[in-house]
Amino acid sequence: MKKWTVQCGFAAYYANTVTVEADTLAEALERAIVTANESDGWKPFDDCGPTFVDAVAEGDDADPWREFASSLPVPPRFSERGEPVAVTVTVSGGTVQQVEIEGGRAIVHVRDYDTEGAAPGIPDLHIDADGDTYALADWSNFSLPDETAESPCPTPENAKGETNGTASHPDR
Repeated sequence: MKKWTVQCGFAAYYANTVTVEADTLAEALERAIVTANESDGWKPFDDCGPTFVDAVAEGDDADPWREFASSLPVPPRFSERGEPVAVTVTVSGGTVQQVEIEGGRAIVHVRDYDTEGAAPGIPDLHIDADGDTYALADWSNFSLPDETAESPCPTPENAKGETNGTASHPDR
């Protein structure tokens, strides 16, 4: 029987509720992440996420983090993200008949490039970056807010506080 060195982990949740002023939702969320990461108001929650595998290497003295030289791929069902959402699009006769979403919520946009003979200027037709025309159907099982926030990239002036859209505790 082989020996394996496996690093397991779990998400320990921390929260820091902050108040910011901003003109837009995106600006408020960006400022909130920076403000939260710069403050010491983080408090642990009682819950934690399920145990997952961070890294694995064969052998009882292996270091799966040593320049990733011995790290083996972790199958998705053992990873922090878990199994990916599976989306099945059924097309028949040039028309989407059915979309099945298994494993969670997903954004599903079906682009149908079979638009030959369609009248130009139809509002449901779009043009992609290559100039090709397509019809777009949204079969998602949830919707995003109208405006999504993106945190700014780190700058030398404030590299600690900015997190590119993720709320990470500064001490972790």
